[in-house]
Amino acid sequence: MKQRETGENQTQRHSLWRSVLTGILPVFALALAVSFVLLCVAYGGVRPSVTIELGEDSPEVDAFLRKDFSDAEYLSAPEAHYTSAGNYPVRVYADGRTVPAVLKVRDTQPPAAAGIDTTVPAGKALSPDRLIRNLRDGSVVKVTYESRPDFDAVGDYEAVILLEDASGNSSRVFSTVHVRTVRDEVIAEAGGPAPDADAFLVGAYADITLSPITDAMLREPGEYPIRITTDGIEAESRLIVRDTVPPQGEGVTFIAAPGEQIRPEQLVTGIVDETEVTASFLSEPDPDSLDSQTVGVVLTDRGGNETTVYATLLFTNVKPVEIEARTAQLDISELLEEGTYTEASLDPFIPDDPGLHVLAVTIDGKRNLALVEVRDTTPPEIKTVNAKRYLNTPVDAAALVSVTDPTETEISFVSEPDWTKEKQEVTVAATDSSGNRSEKTFTLKLVADTEPPHLYGVNDRYCYTGEPVAYFAEVYAWDECDGEVDVQVDASKVNSEKSGDYPVFYTATDKAGNTARKTVFFRFVTPQVDEQRAQEVADKYIAKILTDDMTLAEQIEAIYNYIFKNLRYSARSNKWDWRGEAVRGLTTGRGDCFTAYAAARLLLEQTDAQVVAVQRMSETSHHYWMFVNIGTGWYHFDACNAWSGKKRCFMWTDAQTRRISKSYWRYDKTLYPPVATEPYNGGNGS
Repeated sequence: MKQRETGENQTQRHSLWRSVLTGILPVFALALAVSFVLLCVAYGGVRPSVTIELGEDSPEVDAFLRKDFSDAEYLSAPEAHYTSAGNYPVRVYADGRTVPAVLKVRDTQPPAAAGIDTTVPAGKALSPDRLIRNLRDGSVVKVTYESRPDFDAVGDYEAVILLEDASGNSSRVFSTVHVRTVRDEVIAEAGGPAPDADAFLVGAYADITLSPITDAMLREPGEYPIRITTDGIEAESRLIVRDTVPPQGEGVTFIAAPGEQIRPEQLVTGIVDETEVTASFLSEPDPDSLDSQTVGVVLTDRGGNETTVYATLLFTNVKPVEIEARTAQLDISELLEEGTYTEASLDPFIPDDPGLHVLAVTIDGKRNLALVEVRDTTPPEIKTVNAKRYLNTPVDAAALVSVTDPTETEISFVSEPDWTKEKQEVTVAATDSSGNRSEKTFTLKLVADTEPPHLYGVNDRYCYTGEPVAYFAEVYAWDECDGEVDVQVDASKVNSEKSGDYPVFYTATDKAGNTARKTVFFRFVTPQVDEQRAQEVADKYIAKILTDDMTLAEQIEAIYNYIFKNLRYSARSNKWDWRGEAVRGLTTGRGDCFTAYAAARLLLEQTDAQVVAVQRMSETSHHYWMFVNIGTGWYHFDACNAWSGKKRCFMWTDAQTRRISKSYWRYDKTLYPPVATEPYNGGNGS
């Protein structure tokens, strides 16, 4: 009975445990699931592992992340490179938590390399690593022959090289090995030296015999058998002669009679090549043309190499001539023999440019061309210039001499003078564009600079009250030693708001300390015509006189012609107000020399021309005109038509004015800039 109760109790206990477990297990499973979910929530953004191939760089931390983290980083970073496969722990910090992870390094790729084809002398064995290049693998690689060449016997062999890495990955590489005593072929350039015996050998030998290589073989491209004995063993090679260098030549200038048959080789000189060369026309010349022709000639050698040179061909009845460079014009008699023509002419030509020139010649009504070669064999002619030079003031060699030569020349000192010495011998050299050179030795004398600069354009002037004063207009200072120097003005006593005469003081000092001083008076008057009104009048007449396409030279001449033609002389003007007088003269068409000066000045100031007012030097009579400079120098410009057109003084030199009258344009030369000495030629240079 007790045993039965005990069994019943056990049964009851088992049932009880089953009930308890049945109730607890779901709860425990639920807790585990919740914990797993929470763990996934906590670490689900970080991968537990990342796999890379051996030899690859270790990944950045981003490789372990499933999503973006602003503050992700390694706490224990992997090595940059691993040399063996394996699992390597790392720690990743992301979103404020540290997560362990594993970097799995695997070696699954076989080694890789490229085979090398090579030639070796018989008896010289190579290890298998000598037959591969660019070996790539993440671990140590074992290199062995799977199929080894017979390095002792001449022949061609395929070597099989086995590559095995530490992880058991393997691959094969194939290479061709040529076992030789001599090379299969040797290449030589036609016309070059014969290759020596060593060029044919593979390896070093004590006893060598080579069949002859002749000059004829080296001049003719082709293949030639060469027998070679090395240490008693016979072998055969080939000498390959190639012609890869194209021929060279130079085209000439060739003169032929009209209708003459021309061969291409006549147009080429200086042909250089190691093989025979033939010449042909790139395109046939025109035998009927009387113009200069550029003809291409193709040079071809035995190797098929080509070069095209270009020649000048001219069919003409005029023989080419050579002329020494000069500045005198070429005459037709220098091209044609007397009695060979009835009438002939030549376009104007000055032979001052060395080189070959093609000129048009008409002979008895028929057009021809002539070739004229201008040669320059004459050195420049040097003459000294009589001019004062100063101590401690270097000048260019060209300032001390004048050089005559038909071509451009370079002038220089043979040795630089001592600019601190008062007297010395100097030598100046002149070299023209053809290389001709001459020298001139002379005594150079230097003096101290004791003379002050000269002030130009500093005169008594009329100004308008209440308007800006251009104290430096038309004013400059020139020093014989220093050239142009700065000018200073003292206008402290001027009251430009009040009519009256005021002293103005000008000074200029050169580098040596010499000073020029001059005092003039500026008379301030009340303007009768304001500046705006004067500008309106100027614009109106400029629009009538000038066009947009005019050059500066054409503009100043058009202004001169208008004033000279349209301003009728009348002995009346207001010489105290040049601007008002300019407006009055232009609008009424009447006035005297001052009116003509004023009207021309107002219009010229609308252009780029420089103007300086000039007054006659006389105690009894007055005359007014201008100096004008458009870049060619200063010239007299007097638009007053007082003598019925007989004194049309447009851009004249002093000599031209004196031929008309020695007193009419007489002026104080110390007050004005120097006038040009060469006659004005329309602004085309003097």
